[in-house]
Amino acid sequence: MAVKSAARSRSILHVDLHPFLVSVERSLDPSLRERPVIVGAGPDGSGIVAAASAEAKAAGVEVGQRIAAARRACPGGVFRPGDLDAYARYSEDVTSILLAASRRVERPSADEAYVDLTREDDGAIAPVAAAEAIKDELQRRLGLDASLGLASSRLAARVASTWARPRGLLVVLPGYEASFLARQGVDFLPDLPAHIEAALEKAGLSTLGQVAGADPATLAELVGEVAAARLVDTARGAGEEPIAVTAPPAWIQQEAVIRGARNDRASLSEIVEGLALRAARRLRPFHFAASTISVEVRRPDGTLRRSESFSPPVSSEDTLRTVAAGLAAPLFDEAVAGVRGIQVRLSRLGPIDIQAPLPLFPERRRQARH
Repeated sequence: MAVKSAARSRSILHVDLHPFLVSVERSLDPSLRERPVIVGAGPDGSGIVAAASAEAKAAGVEVGQRIAAARRACPGGVFRPGDLDAYARYSEDVTSILLAASRRVERPSADEAYVDLTREDDGAIAPVAAAEAIKDELQRRLGLDASLGLASSRLAARVASTWARPRGLLVVLPGYEASFLARQGVDFLPDLPAHIEAALEKAGLSTLGQVAGADPATLAELVGEVAAARLVDTARGAGEEPIAVTAPPAWIQQEAVIRGARNDRASLSEIVEGLALRAARRLRPFHFAASTISVEVRRPDGTLRRSESFSPPVSSEDTLRTVAAGLAAPLFDEAVAGVRGIQVRLSRLGPIDIQAPLPLFPERRRQARH
């Protein structure tokens, strides 16, 4: 009976992508790996540091610092202005990969995510195997490094992922969460106000174990009764709200903004196929298919649009990519003034009939059979 209970304990994965913006820049340009990278520099060299690599931070660069000060601290750094479109695309792709493993995903920020990998039945993939698959897929498909922590609570998982940096996976076994958390600093407590942290430090409560074991009356005098009870629960990794199920989308839309008017059909077709592929991948976590696909091409003198409907609905990545390219081709012929934006939209979505469990990352397994 005890074995069955342990098997059904919560399995929360924390995915640490920090610093996400630097990771994306390195994915786009692998030559930046192991180099000090600073994101946020404007074309004229001005701006504020939005993200910095570990190498840049070691040289004295801090997030929120002015670029001029960052240049003085790290004159050999690589400064990038940032690409909001690329960051949004990568963030969507990260979410798609996580949703392929579980419908219960929470993204507090672009830098991190929580995924509930608790097994609902004996046929579900084991949490550790799912975590390893996610880590591998983030690197293989997106070129993103991530550290991962797996535990029975958000707090323990987040602490574990921090210790697993820069590219590891740390698993906190059931029954060891309390001893694991007890040795960690109070700075791991989420959203801890500075005045409460200062009060805890003044009282000599510097670790989560000390907070969890503190005298309730003493703690209440320091921070108030409500905050004291919340602190004790949090320090023990208890009292957390469950990760909600992600609702299925009503439609899926992917778009690209093109700076300047472009007429190169080969590169435009490549953009369309990429958008269609990303849209199709977002269907899979929900076991959905699309009955309609639309392609919209924006040009300086107006917008062109074509669509096609399917019966039965389609979920195949190859099919949707091919149909999107076919719909776009004549639009590119008409867009003599150049293309400024492209949109691929999947609509009239609905569940597909699943005869057998879908693999976690089917595209990789299909390639492995060749």
